Amino acid sequence: MPKKIEVATTLDAFKDILAERYDSLSNRLKQVADFISEEPMVVAFETMSVISVKAGVPISTLSRFANTFGFDGFSKMQLLFSDQYFHKPRDYKERIKRAKQEGSEQVDSIQGIFESLGDSNIKAMEDILVGISPSKLEDAIKLLANARTIYVQGVRRAYPVASYLSYMLIKEDLNVVLLDGSGGMSSPMLKQMKDSDLLLITTFKPHAQESISAIERADKVGAKIVAITDHQMSEYGRKADICFEIVENDVLGFRSLTSAMFIAQTLAVGLML
Repeated sequence: MPKKIEVATTLDAFKDILAERYDSLSNRLKQVADFISEEPMVVAFETMSVISVKAGVPISTLSRFANTFGFDGFSKMQLLFSDQYFHKPRDYKERIKRAKQEGSEQVDSIQGIFESLGDSNIKAMEDILVGISPSKLEDAIKLLANARTIYVQGVRRAYPVASYLSYMLIKEDLNVVLLDGSGGMSSPMLKQMKDSDLLLITTFKPHAQESISAIERADKVGAKIVAITDHQMSEYGRKADICFEIVENDVLGFRSLTSAMFIAQTLAVGLML
């Protein structure tokens, strides 16, 4: 008798199931998974025909993807996205159209850079406000509160987030280790990690080797992992117990840390409650 497929009833649950089953999907279905991870608001608002064009797959593949996860049609799966994004005070569908129009403009002045970065940060913040559920934040805070030691890691452009988190958590008298690589001590510090600890990591593609090592060590010893990253479906995003997935616009090759810092602040201040 075939095993009954678990059908998600919330977007968070669906993303977790998708991450667990990602490796078993065909290349076509992985293409759909990657798209809905990167463009959740498009999935929430657009028609199947528009989504199929943007994702680069036939409409039949969208239906097959939904059926693979137990949904009776793509529209039933789409409800998970629309329920989270639709009933909000802002007109997000209109904002998507506006962003497309603005995206074609040249950024060739300080004023243009200033406005483009500002618009990008505002969009990222709005996406986070509707894209991350309070329950996921609460679950992450519980894991942090129960950890013996919190190992905080973020390198290269993610380093400011890790540094700020470390500062905030130390102020709360928590046992915190910042894996900043000073004196080449990251590896010896990682060896101290136990299953009662937690790795709080900010990492983006292409993941730095230091971040990969930290995640692999935490996974090996059974420590909890809370990740702030750009793709939950990535090999390392899927290892996280809780993954905060953020997608930020690129302005002249630079991406901001607004969303990551927003989540970091929420987690740190939430621990004070």
